[in-house]
Amino acid sequence: MAHINDYKLENPGQKELMLVLEWRNADHIRPFMNHGEFIPLEDHYRWFESMEKDASKLVKLCFYKEKPIGLVNFSQIDPKNKTCEWGLYIGDQACPRGSGTIMGILALDLMFRHMRKVCAQILDFNSRSLSYHHKLGFIEEGRLVRHIRKNNHYADVVLMSLFKEPWEQQSERLKEEVRNAHEGDHHRQQTHR
Repeated sequence: MAHINDYKLENPGQKELMLVLEWRNADHIRPFMNHGEFIPLEDHYRWFESMEKDASKLVKLCFYKEKPIGLVNFSQIDPKNKTCEWGLYIGDQACPRGSGTIMGILALDLMFRHMRKVCAQILDFNSRSLSYHHKLGFIEEGRLVRHIRKNNHYADVVLMSLFKEPWEQQSERLKEEVRNAHEGDHHRQQTHR
């Protein structure tokens, strides 16, 4: 597992625009998005422009050692109620083990500087994402039953949320887990030399 200091979140720029489109249309990402249709280039440009201009949205790329590996998207940012929605994905499937956890830690630490609650909507058949959100400390708040049509079936949308106070405790546990995994990997690498 990589070290958390090898990761950072940054605003996407024009040079990453085509890579992000490739990720959004990738077979390991698109089927799990609420709007899973193929995204044409023109729509992608409009999406990117709307992200830059809309204060209720924030997009960050996750970089591992200067290489973009994933994206986190915050939307419906409500400064009055201090709530927002989020979604994220790893685009680079060859990134180090644990990258998704680290990206989640960085993104939630960033948002909880200003927000008190982060919400997520996850398709019920996306067991990896549900498990990931539980690991981060999200709880299920409800369901939109048979809400989105996918593969000729209607899927439930699982509504999950995480509040700032539980996140502060969970964040420390996850950072310790990441540190321990990194130290274990480093020790194994030294003994195999």
